[in-house]
Amino acid sequence: MDRWRFLALEGVQHSRPLARPRTLQQVEQFTSAYRQTATELARVRAFSPDKRLAEYIERGVATSHFAVYRTRRPRASRVLAAAVFGFPALVRKHWQYHAVSLLVLALTTCVAFAAVFLDPDAYYLFVDASLAAGRDPSASTEYLESFLGPQSSRLDEELAFTSFLFTNNTRVAFLCFAWGVVAGLGTFYLLAKTGLMLGGLSALYVQRGLSVPYFAWILPHGVPEIGAIVLCGGAGLLLGHRLINPGRLARKDALKLYGGDAAITALGCVPLLALAGLIEGIFRQSTASVASRYVLFLLMLVGLGLWIVLTRAKARPS
Repeated sequence: MDRWRFLALEGVQHSRPLARPRTLQQVEQFTSAYRQTATELARVRAFSPDKRLAEYIERGVATSHFAVYRTRRPRASRVLAAAVFGFPALVRKHWQYHAVSLLVLALTTCVAFAAVFLDPDAYYLFVDASLAAGRDPSASTEYLESFLGPQSSRLDEELAFTSFLFTNNTRVAFLCFAWGVVAGLGTFYLLAKTGLMLGGLSALYVQRGLSVPYFAWILPHGVPEIGAIVLCGGAGLLLGHRLINPGRLARKDALKLYGGDAAITALGCVPLLALAGLIEGIFRQSTASVASRYVLFLLMLVGLGLWIVLTRAKARPS
């Protein structure tokens, strides 16, 4: 029939990325042909002996369905709104997993801190020598303090260092998320490893009486960096838990539902990791005073907390 031929040709035409009907009459004619042909398709399948005809009509209906129901491309404003409002909403939605992630990190940090504070030799159990760069109990206080002051470097070196830090931090954070597929065990391991290293290094500096400059050195970039690791860890725990216990859903359906939330949460941490890299690679190496470093830490902590807790999407008008 002419209508089937018309639907097949127009369906291909309107399915192109930038194709749009020119007039309201074209829209009405095309949608009317789509509805009538979709209704006739079942009858053709049931009663027509010509299978090729049924396949031809089915392809036309399928192509036209995409043209009729396809969604508009998201505008930049919508993408930005999703990043600003959607990410905090997902964090709040699955806050229990992020709370567990934070608890694991905090407990292991406290355990390592107490162990090293009581027995400095325990430091070597928690901190990798290749990452410590000589910062261990055998180092002098002056040597440890030298890492906390301004570092003389060119801008290109600072930018290269920032890029390295961003890459390394992103790898750790995304591994916390990705290892959730192993029943969450890999996520627990990475969170514990990060906490033990942080606690051991902190105890070393506190023992030497360098608490104030040390925390001024580590806290400003620690808020977005540790925050991203905690949130990626929570996303990994969500993924691992729902793989083990999908609830009333089939496991593949639970993976689609909760895996999407977990992946979006992990991707939402990328700006935090980029910010941490900039602070660690440039600001941390600068001549900024101790007081200004603590002010930046408070601003980062309050700002991130308010963003996660208070940001709400505006209701769309009905």
